[in-house]
Amino acid sequence: MVRTASTWQEAEENIVSCTAQILDQAIEILRSGAIDDASYTFSSRVIAGSTPGKHFRHVLDHLRILLDSIEAWQIRASGVLRVDYDSRISSKVAHIETSAAASLREFERTNSRLHRIFAASKGELYTQPLRLCATTPFVVEMDSTVGRELWFCGLHAIHHYALARVMLVQERGLEGIDDQFGVAPSTLVHREWRRESIRAEPAEDALQVPATTATPTQRHRQASADQRQHSSPRHASLRSKL
Repeated sequence: MVRTASTWQEAEENIVSCTAQILDQAIEILRSGAIDDASYTFSSRVIAGSTPGKHFRHVLDHLRILLDSIEAWQIRASGVLRVDYDSRISSKVAHIETSAAASLREFERTNSRLHRIFAASKGELYTQPLRLCATTPFVVEMDSTVGRELWFCGLHAIHHYALARVMLVQERGLEGIDDQFGVAPSTLVHREWRRESIRAEPAEDALQVPATTATPTQRHRQASADQRQHSSPRHASLRSKL
């Protein structure tokens, strides 16, 4: 059952936790050794100009730009917090686009940095207003918040993981890529709900009471259930086809 966060602090903790789990998806796969450098730099025949490494680097760039902007604003201790994902600032870390090991180190560093920046926030950063810059090609600004942009970075990562997964599994034929890699958090929650629903549903056979041992009340209930079943639209449709 879905529950709404009761405080900004609780909302922030959940968004940070979710983003960290999304980062962990890449960390676990890179740690497993399932992706070597040849696969990491594999040029897709389906997605023009793409390699898994480019998508991983792109994910890291967006998070780095957001975290860099927050830290720079905190150091200034005044003024407007601005975030510009279109700035295309070159990554400070070499080889994260071509080396799986370098990428792993940067994902681990980004995850630690995320927790450090939000450690003492208590919900204040979550609601912190910011100005989001976009090149359209004119530079325009729009209102947003740190919490909303952190959520965007998480969903943005999932999108690029999914593209990398196509290249690694469908094109490259790699095994050992977790089924949850590149799947949105909401989809994972929905899948868990479905599993719980299926487990909670009683087996149909368990509802059938043998006629020889049934009481009059049980036989009446069984007869009513059978009547409802055979009068359903599905059964009517089947009868019309016979």
